[in-house]
Amino acid sequence: MKELIPISEHNGQKAVSARLLHAFLESKQDFSTWIKNRIEKYGFIENQDFEVFHKLMENPSGGRPLTEYALTINAAKELAMVEGNERGKQARQYFIGCEQKLKEASRPLSTLDLLELTIKGMRENQQEVQELKRDVLELKAKATTHPDYFTIAGYGALRHTSVTLSQASSLGRQAALLCKARGIPTDKTPDPRFGNVNTYPASVLDEVFEHAVHSNAANARQAAAQPLAATR
Repeated sequence: MKELIPISEHNGQKAVSARLLHAFLESKQDFSTWIKNRIEKYGFIENQDFEVFHKLMENPSGGRPLTEYALTINAAKELAMVEGNERGKQARQYFIGCEQKLKEASRPLSTLDLLELTIKGMRENQQEVQELKRDVLELKAKATTHPDYFTIAGYGALRHTSVTLSQASSLGRQAALLCKARGIPTDKTPDPRFGNVNTYPASVLDEVFEHAVHSNAANARQAAAQPLAATR
């Protein structure tokens, strides 16, 4: 919401400067006459609807210091309403919106609200953890000389695919054959468990892993069909 008239704190309460409100309403009366007439006409009570600043404002035009009035939002809303012009209407709607925001901010959170905030926080934390894991996996999987080269195990981790030693050996042979057939160089990177291990470009590994996925799916379908054939 665009701030039309500043709302400040005065003695622990939300308050509106009567002088700023008077300026916004573009009243043709001078401020002193305007505020005194309004207080008397609408029965505003000091220390309930408004307070007079104990510290007087310095008059920029010289002469006596200016007296300031701090209005409650309700009082400011009423003064805006009785002004009877478009600026008064705008100010009244603005104060109504401000009151609504204050009520929402002070409303105690329900169990459902707390649960939603907790779930939101958990989701955000989970997303941050997943992003961090992906970064760590990528750093572990990348070769030192080729940033787009990966080990079989490292690339499997990036794809969230568990790779056994026998599978890694088979996939590695397939990747090596593809690289040789296409004239693509392979590389090596240190591994704390197995010493230097081969690395392959991501494009080749992607093709090898996809082929493995389709082969596994075909084998599974074939295995599922065998019991049916045996019963016929």
